[in-house]
Amino acid sequence: MFTLTFSLVSLAECLVATGGVILLASILHVFNKKRLLDKSIKNITEFIEEYFMNTGAKVQVTCFKLEGNKRFVALIQSEPLKRFRCSHVLESNLITHISDVTGNTVEKIYWRFPIKLNKDLMIATEKNSLENDDLYLLDGYAIAEAAKEYKVSEVSWDQYESPKKEK
Repeated sequence: MFTLTFSLVSLAECLVATGGVILLASILHVFNKKRLLDKSIKNITEFIEEYFMNTGAKVQVTCFKLEGNKRFVALIQSEPLKRFRCSHVLESNLITHISDVTGNTVEKIYWRFPIKLNKDLMIATEKNSLENDDLYLLDGYAIAEAAKEYKVSEVSWDQYESPKKEK
């Protein structure tokens, strides 16, 4: 005849130990997930900064992960340069390069080109227009200046019709 006895103390100790191990494992999982997220964001940010550093443009990059999504969003702030006029073309190439190099998927890249409108600066740039390398900013100032002036004049009917006849 066999008697089987259970000790409630040892059973309780096993349950507490198992709960402690599960709690410790979940805490380590959360910290590891946060560390991997920070590493991915750092890799994407550094890659974008190096990508534009090679072209000679100074940019500020911010990257973050969307909630509940495995994709990232990058924010790029740069001086308004003429070569960034078609930034959507750069964006598609950059997203492909990021995916190939870092293994992370960037869903969207948002661009910001802040312009500080300062009248003293506008006058100085107009005077030094030959010294400026990037005429994109000067073109914007010229268009803004031309938009301030509104001209109305009378023309004869023949002058109005002459551009149509030349075509």
